[in-house]
Amino acid sequence: MDLQDKCAVVTGGGHGIGRALAEALAARGAKVVVADLNGERTKKIADRIGGTPVVCDVGDRDAVTELVRQATSAYGPVDVFVSNAGIGDRGPDLASTPEQIDLITRVNLLAHVWAAQEVVPSMVERGGGHLVQTISSASLITGPSGMGYTFTKHGALGFAEWVSLNYQHKGIVVTCLCPNAVNTGMMGRNEDDDAARDDRASDPVRQNIGEIVEPELCAEMTLAAMEKGEFLVLPHPRVGESFMRKANDYDAWLAGTNRRLRRMRGEEV
Repeated sequence: MDLQDKCAVVTGGGHGIGRALAEALAARGAKVVVADLNGERTKKIADRIGGTPVVCDVGDRDAVTELVRQATSAYGPVDVFVSNAGIGDRGPDLASTPEQIDLITRVNLLAHVWAAQEVVPSMVERGGGHLVQTISSASLITGPSGMGYTFTKHGALGFAEWVSLNYQHKGIVVTCLCPNAVNTGMMGRNEDDDAARDDRASDPVRQNIGEIVEPELCAEMTLAAMEKGEFLVLPHPRVGESFMRKANDYDAWLAGTNRRLRRMRGEEV
């Protein structure tokens, strides 16, 4: 996989995993378009890596079209599209409003579809391309995440599988990053200190989360998987182990996870 001078787009590129992926792609010689809702962070990361900043709301279909147009104008046809942007639940699960469900569906699921619609036809015409999707361990093993986050991440993984099944023989490689806890701004990492590392010694809440990996590790593993043409990236090995238990005995996995979630909520089990 030669990334030298290739056009790469990274959504959610101003923070966390997206920032690490943008930096890793640029380090391999790619010309990177950094897209994010936060204009200040977008420009900061783009300036750092010599890329192009684009303020973009991936939950808006027209904005995704415009993002690809600007990327193509800056660096030529898109060779790598990294759908990394995502949001957490903003509604109380089954009581979520239609507006809340619509928002998380557009950002966490439909943005992947819209990006593929924009770039895959051109990739096929040119002999191939790469889609990278940052999804979540929640796409493989449902856990404490909210309803909207869970079903959109499951849907995103299903869409990625569909693209791979229908386009791999046309040169389209799909790589899905499915981490569990990552030390990003959502976990308390100082986004302005890009050298920060996980330090849970004085934080009892973070001590109970389990293994927290760095976004740089996620980026490193993702690029390694891209080079090998691998579909699934699991920075947390226990996610794969849990996925296997789920597949081998679905009912036992559901019952066990139900008990675990109830204990996490402080309920009597």
